[in-house]
Amino acid sequence: MITQEPARRDIERWRRIYEQNRKRLTPNRVGGAEVERYFVEKYAPQTFLDAAFIRTVEGNLLSNAVHFEKLALGARPDVAAYRLFGDVLVGIDRTTGFFHVEGSDIRRVAEIWDDLFLYRGLDACDLENFVLVAQYVMLRQRSRARKF
Repeated sequence: MITQEPARRDIERWRRIYEQNRKRLTPNRVGGAEVERYFVEKYAPQTFLDAAFIRTVEGNLLSNAVHFEKLALGARPDVAAYRLFGDVLVGIDRTTGFFHVEGSDIRRVAEIWDDLFLYRGLDACDLENFVLVAQYVMLRQRSRARKF
């Protein structure tokens, strides 16, 4: 998860990572229902039936051109909302796989966001975005390093 304004060197690094890895990656993105299932099984969150939060997640999805394009013609978002660790809120759109994570502890929010992003994977459209590819590759490398 990018948590601060990227510097020029960050963007240049991401472009290099993209160029070095793009051709080796293939689409592997899973659907929103699968992301939700993974999240619920791993984190055992509480359902969070807050209409304002669900509208926020839907609004973020609809204002994000990349994810908005993933909605089938006429489809509407289908957001599942959860709370965990006290104040971490997670919204997952079952239709597109878009997710939104917020809370006061940015470290914990970033860990969950990164985990969901890595699990969800990238589709063909995502693979054309150098920022998404670089973030995915860096998270995969960091994930593998932690396992040893």
